[in-house]
Amino acid sequence: MKSSIQVGDTSTVAFLVTSEMQPEFHGKTIHPCCSTWDMVHQFEIAARKTLEPHLLDDEQGIGSFISIDHCSPAPVGKTVSVQATIASLDNSSVICELTATIGEVVCATGKQIQRVLPCSVIHSLIEKATLH
Repeated sequence: MKSSIQVGDTSTVAFLVTSEMQPEFHGKTIHPCCSTWDMVHQFEIAARKTLEPHLLDDEQGIGSFISIDHCSPAPVGKTVSVQATIASLDNSSVICELTATIGEVVCATGKQIQRVLPCSVIHSLIEKATLH
């Protein structure tokens, strides 16, 4: 990672909750709001944005952990803002704390960890995984 990455760096993504984001099981929509799995996807995007500008040409980040507390519904039609803040980092890990809000209302909070490895190591890990 480049030395430009710092604890406290932030990134934000905003997204409109669409009907495609509703939780659905066996063809039936459960709630008219953003599913937890879609919220996790947005968390991953926001966290990745904190890392992306600081990667060297021969390295990549790979997710190793994510947690989410989906504490308030995000209804279809609402715009959600997700902020990722680098809480800690070392030579090979970036830990982000995340908060999703609609206006002043917190919808979800969480934590995401990305491991930063040489591209060759990531390719090797994926290759080994395909052999099992």
